[in-house]
Amino acid sequence: MNAPVFLFALHNHQPVGNFPSVFERAFRECYRPLLEELFRHPSVKFTIHFSGPLFEYMGEKEKSSWNLVREMAGRRQAELLGGGFYEPILAVIPEEDRQGQILMMSRYLEKHFGQKPRGLWLTERVWEPQLAETLNRAGIEYTLLDEEHFLQAGFQGLHAAAITEEGGRPLRLFPIDKKLRYMIPFQDLNTIRSYFWEVRERGGTAILGDDGEKFGLWPGTHNLVYGEKWLRNFLDFLDEPAIRTMTYSEYLDEFPAAVKVYLPPASYEEMTEWVLSAEDQETYKNLKAGKTEKERRFLRGGYFREFFLKYTESDHFHKRMLGVSQEVGRSGDETARRELYKAQSNDACWHGIFGGLYLPHLRQAGYFHLLRAEKRLPSPPGWIAADYDLDGRPEFIIRGRIFQVFVKPSEGGAITEIDHLESPRNLTDVLTRRREAYHAAKPAEKREGKSIHDLAKEPPREAADMFVYDTHPRRSFLDRFFSPGKAQADNLGRTPEEIGDFLLAEYSAKTEGDILRLSSPGTVNTEGKAAALRIQKTLHLDDHRLSAEIEIENLESRNIRLVYGSEWNFSARPEEVEPTEGAVLLFNRRLLFSVSPSAEIDISPIRTLSQSEKGFDIIRQGTGLIPVWEFSLAAGKKITFHVKLEERHEP
Repeated sequence: MNAPVFLFALHNHQPVGNFPSVFERAFRECYRPLLEELFRHPSVKFTIHFSGPLFEYMGEKEKSSWNLVREMAGRRQAELLGGGFYEPILAVIPEEDRQGQILMMSRYLEKHFGQKPRGLWLTERVWEPQLAETLNRAGIEYTLLDEEHFLQAGFQGLHAAAITEEGGRPLRLFPIDKKLRYMIPFQDLNTIRSYFWEVRERGGTAILGDDGEKFGLWPGTHNLVYGEKWLRNFLDFLDEPAIRTMTYSEYLDEFPAAVKVYLPPASYEEMTEWVLSAEDQETYKNLKAGKTEKERRFLRGGYFREFFLKYTESDHFHKRMLGVSQEVGRSGDETARRELYKAQSNDACWHGIFGGLYLPHLRQAGYFHLLRAEKRLPSPPGWIAADYDLDGRPEFIIRGRIFQVFVKPSEGGAITEIDHLESPRNLTDVLTRRREAYHAAKPAEKREGKSIHDLAKEPPREAADMFVYDTHPRRSFLDRFFSPGKAQADNLGRTPEEIGDFLLAEYSAKTEGDILRLSSPGTVNTEGKAAALRIQKTLHLDDHRLSAEIEIENLESRNIRLVYGSEWNFSARPEEVEPTEGAVLLFNRRLLFSVSPSAEIDISPIRTLSQSEKGFDIIRQGTGLIPVWEFSLAAGKKITFHVKLEERHEP
């Protein structure tokens, strides 16, 4: 019997905007020693992908790793995989950007390493059928998908390349063996050897494509892989004549496609669970329990686009990106295009076992590059009506010299984004606190030698008070009504119970030059009765100031007593918030948030409990500000409040 064939692919990536110390540690503890071990075994063929951010870092600060990749690519030991240069989810960016990102990576690899990639690492293995045509048009012959994709299409135990097509354009597909993905590098070599031969006896090929970070960065793996020499022993095993290693392209040239397939939208199994709500994750896991693979074909979780439904922040950024992409395409500005591509880095758009969306510095990096692209594009003066979030209702946008503002009349007349263009920074990029499935964590288990997906994690003791969830998205310029004496957030940042119905009400909107007027009728339950009110709000943007006005009108024929708060949420860290008399200094004293008439401004932290590969993280997402006014309003009368956000210039 012929020797088992093993296809070994590694994917390495760090997000745009990740801390330099993370890049440095990743090379020190993982990428560099991984490449050094592979270099010592020149007869072991493998396929490898580094994302654009890693190549850029490597070319500037990690020349030893760069040279190892060049040497192994030159001697044809290593095949280099292409991809979207800045690691976008290809399915959710425009086709023009897909082609641009793939071409950028292909040209980069050909220029610096002498290889024009034939294969592509598909970010997070997020597959949609139209990608077959996209990749073929980009000169890509194959990609790697998880066996979950094939199982959902009715193909069980597939251990060979398949073929699909879209619009008459073919693409080869390699199914990643999930069992191998969980074995390597966590099982002993005898177990892996036995499995290789088991696959070979069934006439198949052992196919692995997985994160390179599991070879040194995942918890416990650095000691396992290098200290205990797991990787060196594994590569020695692959060096044996009894095992045949090939690059994916070599396999492509030698073996025909085993079967034709048409696959539904999917990703790896864990991703299809993470995208579900906490309640649905529990239901889905219970449904799967005890089912055979044949039965499981008909049980599918969610797919990637549902993250845009689960997290309003992800949806907001995604739709902003789509709008900027259209403008960049019309402008032909190549500098803006490069910034757009950096903004399309996928990591801050979703959340699972890694921090992703929950990490403020990754979201800020996305907005940083998106705003840098946007600033290069022309913008008409005054307010613009546009359905930028594609929900069928108009939003309003204005760009000034210092600030850019987005308003959503259909949900509370809320401000969904305030950008400080000079920074550039989204000042209101604050994550809403939600219940996540892992908040019901199991007791912690020993980490050493276990796959990251198997590690049970226990929230830290200080997280006991972190199971606090918001009742509405963390936006700004929201109208809140409270019971007397109950207007302050508690020390966990829980805002008081709402007694009005304006919070998510639909406001009418009209513009008058640089002024946007919003209006809505509603009711407040005060003094044991429902009181009818009308709120009219205006926003005005000048060179250095955003001015907001709130007018509350009593529509009743009786006097009423009210406690009103205007809710604002800023992405300011604790050191960027400084209360002062009747105002708050924000963002290192650069901006001043002030109100009139004078009011007590309730300041509360917005913190989340999220999981990462290391365990649980308590993260300060931002700061909530609610100026609160308590007053009596006579029948038919109005009262007006003012809020300003302005640049502060030191004398």
